[in-house]
Amino acid sequence: MKKRTLLIINAASGSANSVGEDVLLQALQLAGFAVAQQIYLPEEDLPDRTSVEAHNIQVVAILSGDGTISSLGKNFAGWRGAILVLPGGTMNLLSRRLHGELSLSELIGKLAQLAESAEPFPIVRLGDQEILTGLTVGPCTRWGEVREGMRQGDVSALREIVPAAWSETLTNDGVWIDGRDEETYAGVFVEPIDATTLSVIAFRANNIGDMVGHGIAWLRRDFREGPHDELGAMPQVTIAGDDEIAGVLVDGEYSDHELPITCCAAMSSVRFLRMAL
Repeated sequence: MKKRTLLIINAASGSANSVGEDVLLQALQLAGFAVAQQIYLPEEDLPDRTSVEAHNIQVVAILSGDGTISSLGKNFAGWRGAILVLPGGTMNLLSRRLHGELSLSELIGKLAQLAESAEPFPIVRLGDQEILTGLTVGPCTRWGEVREGMRQGDVSALREIVPAAWSETLTNDGVWIDGRDEETYAGVFVEPIDATTLSVIAFRANNIGDMVGHGIAWLRRDFREGPHDELGAMPQVTIAGDDEIAGVLVDGEYSDHELPITCCAAMSSVRFLRMAL
């Protein structure tokens, strides 16, 4: 029996136009997802749990970036349906965790290989916030603006953003892991491994070589490849710093946050479809 499906497409996402909408709809139909409704971002708003329940939606398929999917998960907290993530953003960390290194065209060709049932997924919990892909804290978060400028092709903005990111990352004001000798770093990245464990890496910016490495990693769209130290697996981590306020990237979206920040491993309150193991 086909699953009643809502399809959300973010026209501003990186791969939204890499596959024709008719091809996507046909692939979903063949895989058992009957698209009953469609929403187009950013012209329309993300739906909430009440609206999908009122329309008897069983699956929400979303073609967008990690930040938008994170917002969708927040709207749907506790929903018993399934979310199907399609790679449509700059980094697609969540899609890569769920489906591996599949492009949009490759993934829609393998929808029949999805697991039959949706399951909760490991997250980083920060207070009542569920972080699906990871939390980055520290001066190096300014490189996220460089990545966004590259995505939008805004050359004039990049002339200002790149020097600012370079300068801020080289500042002496850094962050560290509480209880680990307070070695200072340009940034700390925390991502989920499983229900009880987080992976923690810290980014170095000690010299020009480190800075070049960071720039290349961000422009290649995977900042995790920049110069870093593996700090290991932890159930909980507290990040402190020289300043009271630090830049943070939550699922790729920038904001400012008070330090220290304490987060822990948990499972999502929404369920995701993923490639069968």
